[in-house]
Formats: sequence, C-alpha cells, structure tokens
Amino acid sequence: MNSKILKPISALTSVCGAVLLLAWQPVSADTWHGALTGTWLVTVQQYDCASDASIGLPFQSFLTFGADGTLIETTANAAFAPGQRGPGHGFWERSGHDSYRAVSEAFILFTTPAHGPVPEFDAGVQRIDQNVEYDGGATFTADAAVSFRDPSGTVLRSGCARASGTRLHD
Repeated sequence: MNSKILKPISALTSVCGAVLLLAWQPVSADTWHGALTGTWLVTVQQYDCASDASIGLPFQSFLTFGADGTLIETTANAAFAPGQRGPGHGFWERSGHDSYRAVSEAFILFTTPAHGPVPEFDAGVQRIDQNVEYDGGATFTADAAVSFRDPSGTVLRSGCARASGTRLHD
C-alpha cells in the first residue's frame, strides 16, 4: 500500500484512540448509588397482601440513603406507642436501571397490647424489605414486605406496604 496514505491513516487512528481513552471512564457502583443518596420524606400506606385493601391511615417516615449503601429510617407511625420503636438501620443496593432494594430493621423495645384497630406489637425486630422505583428526579415509589420477629427470630406477623418518597430540599 502507498506509504503516503498509510502514514495519515495511522496517525488519525492513534489520535482517535488517545481521545477515546481519555474520555472513557468506567461506571462505578457509586455512580448508581448517587441517585437515591440523601434524605426523603416518605408517605406509607399499609395494605392487605391478599386482597390489596388499604389498612389504616397513611403515615410518614424519613429514609436517609448514604452514598456507601447504608440506610437509616425513622417513622411517625401512630400504631407504635411513644418510644416503642427505635430507628431502622440497613442497606440499599441497585437491582435494575432505576430500581433498588432497600432493607432495614428496627427494634421494637417493649410489648403493647392490641387496642382498637391497632394489633399487639411484641418486643423484637421489625424488618422492612422494599423494592424502590426511582423516577430519575425528586420522587420514588416502593412496595415493601414487612415482618415482625420476636427476639429468637420467630416471625410473629407480616404484611405489605406501598410508599411514595419525595427528596428533601432546602
């Protein structure tokens, strides 16, 4: 082949390769974690897992998603007696393009009897395992499986909840 053509093609190929190498950056796990990072005001509605009928009134919670995959949660669910439930601690991880799994557990510090429509809560642990769908902006929706275990780990009760979150801004 003619060297007058080969040299410019070789030089052009080298320049293009260098530009691509400088521009390319791998996508890390932290890039995906950034989507939910921060604090969210969440409205929760419990529902019957079998019939899909709403249970009780909606209540609010705060979820704080750390950039390192940690999760802190606190709730204003009036079904718990004051001081009965501690804050939730857990993790979150990416499960799809705009989908995440978030798991938290909170101590139920003392037992309260059933009263009115509110069931008995036994001392132990509440676990919330939710699938979060992020809209790419300032809101998300989630479906959760909720379980209550006694201190030995025996599941006492389980249920379902739906939630919608709005990112806190100043």
